[in-house]
Amino acid sequence: MKKLKATRVISQIFFFLLVAAAFTVLTFPIKFIDTKEFFLTSPSLLIFSEISAVYLTKGMAVLLIFIIIAFLFGRVFCGWICPFGAVMDFFVFLLKPLRKYKESKPDKKLMIKYYALAVFAVLAVLGYQFVWIFEPITVFSRFFHLSLFPFFNAVTDKFFQYIIMNHDFGENIYYAISNNIFSARSISFKYSFAFFVLFMIPLLAAAFRRRFWCRYICPLGASLGILSVNPKFALRKKACSSDCGRCEQICRSNAIKHDGSYISSECVMCMDCTILKCYKPIENKKPCQKEIVQNSGLCQRQNKGISRKQFFLWISGAVAAIYVLVRKAYAASHFSKNSVIRPPGAMKEKEFKAACVRCGNCMKACITNGLQPVMFESGFDGIWTPKIDNITGYCEYNCNACGQVCPTQAIKALTPEEKLKQKLGKADIVKNVCVPWKDGIECLVCEEHCPVAEKAIKFVKEIINGKETDVPIVDADLCIGCGVCENKCPVEGRKRGITVNPI
Repeated sequence: MKKLKATRVISQIFFFLLVAAAFTVLTFPIKFIDTKEFFLTSPSLLIFSEISAVYLTKGMAVLLIFIIIAFLFGRVFCGWICPFGAVMDFFVFLLKPLRKYKESKPDKKLMIKYYALAVFAVLAVLGYQFVWIFEPITVFSRFFHLSLFPFFNAVTDKFFQYIIMNHDFGENIYYAISNNIFSARSISFKYSFAFFVLFMIPLLAAAFRRRFWCRYICPLGASLGILSVNPKFALRKKACSSDCGRCEQICRSNAIKHDGSYISSECVMCMDCTILKCYKPIENKKPCQKEIVQNSGLCQRQNKGISRKQFFLWISGAVAAIYVLVRKAYAASHFSKNSVIRPPGAMKEKEFKAACVRCGNCMKACITNGLQPVMFESGFDGIWTPKIDNITGYCEYNCNACGQVCPTQAIKALTPEEKLKQKLGKADIVKNVCVPWKDGIECLVCEEHCPVAEKAIKFVKEIINGKETDVPIVDADLCIGCGVCENKCPVEGRKRGITVNPI
């Protein structure tokens, strides 16, 4: 059993480093491993996004693997794979000299996450997907992509600049790892402090209760818990011979009862209890529960068939499935106008907001830093979805990275040829700001940077301030709304001489 616990710790370290490395090098062109597969491991995240947006992704095949694992072994993902869980466990390990944990018996508060999951399920059926707020893998990825990486990137870049300029050392290393481990440019995202705060709340909560988030909040843990009510290969150890309650007190997920039995749907398979020695062994003690599984010391109830709770869950699921099928017939014709410029290949606005899980993958992969999170520009249900901010960056003509890394296909994976045909918006000249239109001074910047071969920006002659001037106009048929003209406009500030509006 000690080997199992050691293996679990090694597994947590391995998957954390794997995910962190994959997130770090996530940029265009896509290399190393495909990070979107990581997000397909969450039943609540993937299923609710598909229900709310009424679509089906190829990711269900990946999800099926983790559902089978939960049926067979329980919440192995939570204890062995989840990188956010690994961070919480490491944080608690650091607190070990200062904080002694003593758990009480499991209580009804453990049900809070299941009630929350039910609320998210109802919202998904109604077409609103908010599970991303509390999903640990999206909380972790948003923090990593949009808060931690910009900080790491700035520190690394400044460090190399300092030693190269002052000590004439490290230039070869700088060029070898830049654009791989970090980017040799400034990267920033709006609301990065908010992502940091939302990451720290679950982490600091672990100082009061180990795995606080996993016990009471986590929708991923709740969805895996439903699948782990009676795992095929439940936890086993030698017969319980004491009522000392030591295993109950040290259980990080508060899954062990005082009689020695445990709640399999709460157990994260950390293996802490399996290596304990009882304080006061009691001879001839009767089995700690009326019915125990053969050779099982951590007792569990035999499955007597479906419970009332399971029955209502199945009924609710059936009703939801019927509603979704009926709703799908009407959803195809639904359309809502974009209020912001979405990435190339994005679904229609309403479906996009429902399918997007706010993981930040597309924003991290964007080569120009142009993809930024929105707040309320596209409504309350559009918070932190990506938009193209043409002042910060633009949509690179030959880049299709955002669709390649989207885990839920809210942004379609376009081929390079399909990407070139995508129309994101339409540029318009702001005549009271544009230098040629306003002052009659020649300026060719927008036309020079237009990536379309036939040039979507053309010039016509107009009389401005009493003299003939070449002024820009936009060919609406050729303009793809990439935003490079707005980004490169020499007029400073957020109000440029040319602006791209959503279509």
